[in-house]
Amino acid sequence: MNIAFVLYDGECNFCNKWICFIKNKLKKNEISFIAFNSFEGAKTIKKFKLKNQNSVAYIQNDIVFFKSRAVLKICKQLKFPYHLLQVSKIIPTFLLDFAYDFIAKRRLKLTSKKQCCNG
Repeated sequence: MNIAFVLYDGECNFCNKWICFIKNKLKKNEISFIAFNSFEGAKTIKKFKLKNQNSVAYIQNDIVFFKSRAVLKICKQLKFPYHLLQVSKIIPTFLLDFAYDFIAKRRLKLTSKKQCCNG
């Protein structure tokens, strides 16, 4: 299996906390986390010609997934019981993306200023 890449907003405390959580729950270390605002992030954005950086992006085998589909791909690689969250893929994508957007718009209000790690 190829290493996957997750691009995320490195300046967002909410995103950083979730990246910390995910890193601790991975089955194997098969995801590389890259902040959009990093040098590596800029190279990846250019390579894949990503225009919308308002969503987490999951990249594996040169295929890019955004929003809820990216989250589901990440969930698939988590330890039990967290990988069971991928069962939500039976919900239509537009509903999952609606929930993703709802949380994304409020993410700055959902966390304190304190960060747990550097993603």
